[in-house]
Amino acid sequence: MKTSNYYIELQMYSHGHYITIASFDQKSCEKIIHELFDELRGEPEASDSRRLRINLLLNDATIQRTQLRSIHCTLDELAENTKIIIKKTFRSVNFD
Repeated sequence: MKTSNYYIELQMYSHGHYITIASFDQKSCEKIIHELFDELRGEPEASDSRRLRINLLLNDATIQRTQLRSIHCTLDELAENTKIIIKKTFRSVNFD
């Protein structure tokens, strides 16, 4: 399985643009990282109640960070998503 450098970036909307508030480095295969992202809660479009965003980024040796996927979520969804991300990251780091 080919592994690449994936990043999951948490952002919040402030003063007309998104700012990054956290980033998770995921050195996993593409299938596993997309399965993780599929588990996250949220919607593809922003709304007044969904001002938090989670991006899936790829950092390849030949290109800089490329945004692959993005979801917008509420604060409650972000809390649940962060729990999912940390749990999967912990398993990956300690058991793979």
